[in-house]
Amino acid sequence: MQKTRRKVRINFTKLSKSLILLFLAVFGCIFSYYVAASPTMRAGIGILLTRGYSPQKAFAGKDSVDILLLGRDFDRNEHGQVVHTRGRTDAIMLARFNFRERTANILSIPRDTLVRIPGYGGRRRINSANALGGPELTAATVSQLLGIDPDRYILVNLQGFEKAIDAMGGLIINVDKQMDYDDNWGNLHIHLKPGRQKLTGNQAMGFVRYRKSKDGDAETDFVRISRQQEFMKSAKKRLCCRSTLMRAPMILDIIRKDVQSNLSSGQQLCLLHFIKKLSKQNGIRMETLPALEDGGNYVHMDPNATRELVRQMFPSKTASL
Repeated sequence: MQKTRRKVRINFTKLSKSLILLFLAVFGCIFSYYVAASPTMRAGIGILLTRGYSPQKAFAGKDSVDILLLGRDFDRNEHGQVVHTRGRTDAIMLARFNFRERTANILSIPRDTLVRIPGYGGRRRINSANALGGPELTAATVSQLLGIDPDRYILVNLQGFEKAIDAMGGLIINVDKQMDYDDNWGNLHIHLKPGRQKLTGNQAMGFVRYRKSKDGDAETDFVRISRQQEFMKSAKKRLCCRSTLMRAPMILDIIRKDVQSNLSSGQQLCLLHFIKKLSKQNGIRMETLPALEDGGNYVHMDPNATRELVRQMFPSKTASL
């Protein structure tokens, strides 16, 4: 009887070890497949192994980098169906990440700012530059407007925006007012109560896009920009959570098809890590393009105030306004 029990224990131990080895083998195969299929995961592993989070490695020879951050809408036909075009940009920001001083300066440009778009006559809203020639033409337009040549760009569509927030587990945002707006044609439905709360990706998208109520009461684009900047602060706080940063490669993979950028996966991960380590007090400065008196359907830039602001936020660059 004793020998039988010992034999059973030995067999059980062997079975347990076999199951563990089988589990590890299956997990290893799945992980290897994911790494092979995921350039972001490969970049993330490479960064961990080589300590490549260092900007000196990701952006060799640069003390700072200017990134154009763009968020674009979808165009729809007369039936409200999404059509595959470049789309207009609802959010336009120029950010300088200064690796030496450990700061980030972010300048928001209202989408209705009246500008001259290279290669097109007359003046148009700056948000139409992407529809005409993609992020490259938007970058050229910003360069002509501010005298700053963006080194890189990141363009995210609405679906990518929502997916990223959901993958982060939502964001805690202080909603400043009751927001109710329905646009059945554009499939936009915003219903938010005021107060500090966790927003899903869809709700956060509504928060940054809200501009007028269902009663028709409209706000200026500057109010919407202030909410976009509030969103950026909340995203930065969320990024400071270790669990969020650990999921960064997975999040970038989830939204890969919704993002257009000339930054490598490694450079994107480097910037996320850099932003996480910025000081809460003085690390990030956010401003909005100075404008003259409201021109109705357009925003007219204030050249003198803009020149001074660009000089402060993007030193050592000569503004040609």
